[in-house]
Amino acid sequence: MKNHDKLSDYDLIIQLRSGCKSAFTEIYDRYWGILINAAYQRLRSREDAEEVVQEVFVNLYSRRSEIEPKSTLEAYLKTALKFKVIDAYRLQQLHYRHIDHLVAETNLSPVRPDDQLEIKEFKRTILSASRKLPEKCREVFIMFRFEELSHQEIAERAAISVSTVKKHLHKAMLFLREEFKGSKTFLMIACLLFLSK
Repeated sequence: MKNHDKLSDYDLIIQLRSGCKSAFTEIYDRYWGILINAAYQRLRSREDAEEVVQEVFVNLYSRRSEIEPKSTLEAYLKTALKFKVIDAYRLQQLHYRHIDHLVAETNLSPVRPDDQLEIKEFKRTILSASRKLPEKCREVFIMFRFEELSHQEIAERAAISVSTVKKHLHKAMLFLREEFKGSKTFLMIACLLFLSK
C-alpha cells in the first residue's frame, strides 16, 4: 500500500478516480481545514461552513470518476466550495425576503415608537435564529414554508427521503420554538410558520 500522505495531488486524483478510499481520506485530511477556513470567512457560521464543506467532499467522492481538474486540486475544491457558498447565500437571501413578507403579513402596523422598536427587534431575532439552523435544515424549512412545496416535492428536489424532510422540519420547529420561548410573539410565529397548509 502506498504512503498516501507522500503523494502529489495529481497522483491522489488518479487513485481517487480508480476508487481508492485511502486517496480520498488523504485529500480530505489535506484540504478540510483550508476549505473550512475559506467557508467560515464567507458564511460566518462554523456549523454552516462545516455543512458546506461536507457537501463539497460528498460531491467529490460521488463524482470521482469524472474529476479532471484544469489546474490544481486545491483550486478545484475552492471553486466547488465557491458554488456551494453561493447556493447558501441564495437560500439566505430567499429566507430574508420571505421573513420581510412574513412580518408585513402580520398586519401589525405600529402606532407607537415602542411598537415599532419591538417589531424591528422581533424581525432581527428571527433573522438571527434562522442563520443558526444547519444549511440543509434551513433549505428544507424554506422550501416547505416559503416556497410552499410538499414533502414529496422537497424530497425530490433535495434528493432525500420524505421521512428526512419531516425530520428537518421537526428540528427547525423545535429549534425556533426554543429560540422564541418566553416571547409574547411566539404564538404568532408558531401559527404562521408551523401550522400545516
